Amino acid sequence: MTKTAKPYPKYRWWVQALAVALVAATFVLVAIGGHVTSTDAGMSVPDGFTTFGVWSLIAPLETWWYQSDTRLEHGHRLKGYVVGWLSIGLLVALLLTQGRRRWLKGLGVGLLVFVVIQGVMGILRVDEVSLVLAGVHGVTGQVFLCLTVLAAAAVGRRWMAVGRAKASERGSITTTPGGSVRWLPVLLLAALLLQLSLGSAVRHGQAALAIPDWPMHYGEVLPPMSQGEIDRAVAAVPADQRPERFAPARVDEQGVKQAGTYAPWQVHVHLSHRVMGYTIFVLGVLFVAWLVKRYADRPAVLVPAGVFLVALCLQVLLGVMTVLSGEHATLATSHQTVGAVLFASATWLTVRLHLVPRPAALPTEATQPAAAAYPREARPA
Repeated sequence: MTKTAKPYPKYRWWVQALAVALVAATFVLVAIGGHVTSTDAGMSVPDGFTTFGVWSLIAPLETWWYQSDTRLEHGHRLKGYVVGWLSIGLLVALLLTQGRRRWLKGLGVGLLVFVVIQGVMGILRVDEVSLVLAGVHGVTGQVFLCLTVLAAAAVGRRWMAVGRAKASERGSITTTPGGSVRWLPVLLLAALLLQLSLGSAVRHGQAALAIPDWPMHYGEVLPPMSQGEIDRAVAAVPADQRPERFAPARVDEQGVKQAGTYAPWQVHVHLSHRVMGYTIFVLGVLFVAWLVKRYADRPAVLVPAGVFLVALCLQVLLGVMTVLSGEHATLATSHQTVGAVLFASATWLTVRLHLVPRPAALPTEATQPAAAAYPREARPA
């Protein structure tokens, strides 16, 4: 007896609303986490799973509300619970509604597992007082944000209309891109992930001011690279031009206060972050210009491309302002948060490029009626 294939699932607005709510909650969580780092509030609550000995979810107000640092760190933890609950709700919704879309149900499971891992990593970061875990926690948080964007797009009207049209075999709809459109967005995401990792190393490695000027580097085209050169360059910065967070003094093993400086790796990672930023900016602008020409009448592609371009320009500006302001906490947080928008918008753009055919790829009237090739809900905007 032949087994009947499950029909392609229908679009359900409430599933997409739940997915979008998860995206929004995750974005807020990432932003709050960024401000925790910018204000050095990560250890203001010294126990990982609890808040001053009480389970964080039920910790009384008097233990955390009246101090800005504890309020910020505890708020980050509470928002993590919200993201966890939304991830559970989305997984249940996907299991109930997505039928044959096994990969999407697998993504729902992956999101929930990811949330648990992020929570454990956050707890260990506090319990072990680990800056390495803090940096990894920040990077994987933004990766999780991009996965929520993918899930929200997958349950959206456009993706499901195209999938349903393919499944019903009502005409030939070719949306899988070829050539440059296939690999360029993937390279863009890879470059952004690398830049995100470098930025996390700069933030958590206290290297944001390892090169304190812009566009030069200690007044030169290239910054000092060796420890001796760095020490001399740091010492040469006039006292009235030293931001508060620049080269803070340190205490050696004998308890003697030493003048602050930077290690070569801090200068190197800061320079790498700058150079990578310049590269992504130039290539990103060229990529968007190419898309505008290629998809001139496709708003479904032009809208995310526009969001990406605006975020890209704003991100570069905020990076410069963060350095020139002496790593002002608000600017540093804004730089990190817009970076999350940039990464998420690149994910959105990549999805759209795989769903929206180019004008040249559309079937002609001579070979196929438009109504047959594109059911109303599947016709590209």
